[in-house]
Amino acid sequence: MKVKRLQERLKQRDFKLKTLLEITKAINDNLSTEGLLKAYREIVEKELLIGRLALFIKQNDDWNCAVFYGVDKGFSESDIIEKFQVFKDIKTIQSDNEEHFKGFGLIIPVFHNDKPLAYVLIGDINDDELKMSPIIKHMRYIQTLTNIICVAIENKQLIEKSLEQERYKTELKLAAEMQALMVGSGRRDYPSTEVATYYKPHHQVGGDFCDFIELNSQESFFCVADVSGKGISAAFLMANIQAHLRALLQYTNWTLESLAIELNKKVVETVNGERFVTLFMAYFHRPSRTLHYLNAGHNPPVLLSNNKIHHLESGSVGIGMLEELPFINKSEIKIGKDAMIVCYTDGVVEIEDAHEEEFGYERIGQLMKDNQHNLNHIDDLITHIISSLDSHRGNNPYFDDTALLCCRFK
Repeated sequence: MKVKRLQERLKQRDFKLKTLLEITKAINDNLSTEGLLKAYREIVEKELLIGRLALFIKQNDDWNCAVFYGVDKGFSESDIIEKFQVFKDIKTIQSDNEEHFKGFGLIIPVFHNDKPLAYVLIGDINDDELKMSPIIKHMRYIQTLTNIICVAIENKQLIEKSLEQERYKTELKLAAEMQALMVGSGRRDYPSTEVATYYKPHHQVGGDFCDFIELNSQESFFCVADVSGKGISAAFLMANIQAHLRALLQYTNWTLESLAIELNKKVVETVNGERFVTLFMAYFHRPSRTLHYLNAGHNPPVLLSNNKIHHLESGSVGIGMLEELPFINKSEIKIGKDAMIVCYTDGVVEIEDAHEEEFGYERIGQLMKDNQHNLNHIDDLITHIISSLDSHRGNNPYFDDTALLCCRFK
């Protein structure tokens, strides 16, 4: 009898070792989560003869009953997980006292790095048999087996999250490259105007944009805008508005007033009041040297003409703030030869130094005056502004998207 018992124990031990090796090999061979759970059930149900089982594991931050057999599932995961919190080690449970545990005799918690990975409920089908219960005989092995499989499943989830993050980073990098092409930084030359732009998003993509379009040999259009908020949502709205604005310029008989009205409709329809856009837009008529402009709630661009500074404020409220713009005041100003304008977003003028003093637009005007006669190209002015901005902020980081559009009208 003793020899028979010993042989049975050795057989069980060999089986358990073999099973653990097979499971480990399956994990190394990258068996799917579904495959691992199927193998787990076959071992505990058919080989260990566990009559009832419910395995709860955490998948993507949510608890799920991943394996269940032997009794009716009369519970919800959210209800029963709350009951598990008190269990730190294997413990018998009185199923008569808890409807959730009906049909089960043991709870096996599985922890990894002090974090609960799984909870296993097991029970016998026939509680009246005199021989040792399978749930008592195999409880430690089931705990070990569950730990191995659940750690493997968690590792799979971590790898999947890592791959997803890498895909997201790749897509975000592509979006940033596309936005850089749409907004861009650099210099351009036209018959009537020198143009330079600078764009630095706070994140990889942002909600500022500036644009310059040579309409014909006599007229040019330019604008700068700032979408409220930061990041991807602001960038999407920015791209939408920029595309819509270019379409209006190309296919409609537009005025600055009509552009403001149509853009306001577009923003209201698109984001329903959750975002708004501050916008400055203007067109330059070269023969008359007249700059027509409209400022919709944006920081006033700084114009230097005939050695005099002008702040271009007249216009309306921000685009998308209200369903209808309450007023629209387009303005115009005659400008002299080699007049310069700097359009910017609040990321430029609101950045603070160590004493919490903002950079302000007065500094921009002073830089324009100081350097107006020694600029080889208007992009030299951007270099002076960024250098002054960096000197002002010191060690303070940029806190917002930063955009500059500078023009010199020949």
